[in-house]
Amino acid sequence: MKENEVFTDWVASIERGDCGFTYVRLYNEAPGWVRNEAINHFGKGTVFLPARQNRRAEANVAA
Repeated sequence: MKENEVFTDWVASIERGDCGFTYVRLYNEAPGWVRNEAINHFGKGTVFLPARQNRRAEANVAA
């Protein structure tokens, strides 16, 4: 993981669902550590939805 990369930069959407599930949609090119971070944060009730889009261009620019 690079120092300037943040979990939220790779998340397209997060929604809380019924029965304690959390639905997470990541961007297409999200690295593996982002998926692990979501599971660590939201727990066993994390459900990953299929990616639909690439990350926004402004989020790809290094600070």
